[in-house]
Amino acid sequence: MTIATDRATALGAATNDLGQAGLIFNDAVRLSNGGLWSDPADSSNQLNYASMYEADISALKADITSATTNGATVNGTAVTLSNPNTLSEILGQLNDLATAAPQAIGNSAAAIAAQAVIHTEQQQILSEIANDTNLQNALAANGVTNPGTGATDQGFQALPAQAADDSAAIATAKAGASLSDIGTVFNAATNLADGGLNHSNLAEFNTDMKAVATGLQNFINNGGLAEIQANSGAEHALAVAEGISDSAAQALTGVHLQTVLNQIELQVKDFDATYGANPNVAARATNDNLLDIIDIVQNDQALAANAGNPTATAAGLAANSFTTSHDGGFASQPGYLEGTITHYQDNQAQTDFWSAFIAGANNLNNALTAEANGTTHLDSAGLNALIQQVQGYEQLGASFDGAQGGIFGARFDNELLGGTLKADTSSALQALHDVLNNGGTVSATDAAQLTAAGDGYVGDAQDVSGNNIPNGGGTYVGTATTVAGATTTQIADANSPTSGNVNGNDQPTNHPVNGLTDKGFGVTDPHAGAGAGTPVSAGSGSGADPGGSSTSMLTSAITSDIASLVQALEGGQTSAISTAVATLTAAISGNSNNSAGSNNGAGSNSAASGHSGNDGSPLTDAGGAGLPDQFANFSHHHHFEHMWH
Repeated sequence: MTIATDRATALGAATNDLGQAGLIFNDAVRLSNGGLWSDPADSSNQLNYASMYEADISALKADITSATTNGATVNGTAVTLSNPNTLSEILGQLNDLATAAPQAIGNSAAAIAAQAVIHTEQQQILSEIANDTNLQNALAANGVTNPGTGATDQGFQALPAQAADDSAAIATAKAGASLSDIGTVFNAATNLADGGLNHSNLAEFNTDMKAVATGLQNFINNGGLAEIQANSGAEHALAVAEGISDSAAQALTGVHLQTVLNQIELQVKDFDATYGANPNVAARATNDNLLDIIDIVQNDQALAANAGNPTATAAGLAANSFTTSHDGGFASQPGYLEGTITHYQDNQAQTDFWSAFIAGANNLNNALTAEANGTTHLDSAGLNALIQQVQGYEQLGASFDGAQGGIFGARFDNELLGGTLKADTSSALQALHDVLNNGGTVSATDAAQLTAAGDGYVGDAQDVSGNNIPNGGGTYVGTATTVAGATTTQIADANSPTSGNVNGNDQPTNHPVNGLTDKGFGVTDPHAGAGAGTPVSAGSGSGADPGGSSTSMLTSAITSDIASLVQALEGGQTSAISTAVATLTAAISGNSNNSAGSNNGAGSNSAASGHSGNDGSPLTDAGGAGLPDQFANFSHHHHFEHMWH
């Protein structure tokens, strides 16, 4: 037989094939990571994890019963179990999971007990498989490529073995000597999250995440990033995959690593803190965030090599045999079945936003790349205008996401608040300010950073919008440079609000919301301890919250001006773009705590604290207008936001 990797087939008629059954088990384990959730249930085409998990366990019980009755096979070949009691023991553990699953939602005492059962029994099943030599060997010999991750998954895939969070492992991770050391603690935390996070284990998980954040910052500061970027074979492989130069690939690796750090910080400061107030949203957010972090590391050859991916050796890269792996630090977890994670159904406001986000990404990419490769040479006014455009684009993503809350926020916070959007913006701003300060001269480092940032913007917009369905159907067009052209149905409207003044129900809010200060839990789902739309103060220094108290909420004028800028970009007229940029600049300059320079100094919020640059130069802001209307096309991108979160 052919082992099916899609959910509909795998959960169809009962089978005695343990390879097939094992992929369902993998799906269940991944669903449990961070915790099951059920409220809001099945909204916006998002199937809740609790019901899917229960369906998985029900199908597994039928499959194991069939294997017990009819004889076990793996990929159609009969297998004689080393322990004749293996299947009966697994069936008993599945019965425990079936009982616990409906009780495992939330943070009550009963839910916490049920979550502990899920965590323990899943590991017991994996132990049963590992201890049955004949079955384990048969499963290992019949692994299949997971369509979502690219990793080879066997049935009943073991959790990453390189995992430890004892005091010695924590200390080693904090030192930040390698991504392998740091990833060992990350693996332990991710394994710990299977079944759910609550007051009985959240402190351990949070300690692990903080150690990972400290280790990553030390790794960057102490030369680890530079060492990775010096891996010419790995960077060349990434360059070929992205269609960019080797130097741009090096800069892109820096963006990727900063993105990982941003998302770890978001986990610590937002998602971990939300388990007490809204465990449903926290569970969904954690699940998406952890898997996305793994994707980023595993899909950057240079990062993967340093993390210990065994296929990212010099020989493996030269032979083009690099694949994602379950070994090493930041290792792949057991994968979902295809179809488990569904596209998010957008309302009209969300459709308008993604369309503006796509068009903005492609226009920014074209502008940044043109400056990088010398197609255009912007004067100081043009550079200042482009700086304002970059800042406005980040605010567009953060403010809209912050107003949504709920499952939309849980699914997309890590892309729009603390992830690649923030890292791409930091890279772009650093390079643009460097060019501005050097009288318009674009250094090789600047060019690489500009190219990497543009590549990141396009990849982020295409990846995330590709997980959504426009209002009324159709698909998003990731290469579009206009709002109208960003959906196949051309349903998006550039005149509609696409920022923090509409919530997840497509209703106006009392005032625009800034996701950077609301931490991604907006008016429809306020952050724990904050009122609807009320900014939450943040810490300062390295590892500070992505927003912090220095970034004010967007005014309605600014959100309107951002929409006007998008429209002007569509028209491609220099005068219209200049006018829109000037208006936006004036609004920003007049907004309390959001004046020129307040968000973009060295170590500040928009510039990503601690990432004010590999060269350490401060980022200063300035006003100005003027932007050429023709830019070179650059269509390469990286895909890390899979449909498997």
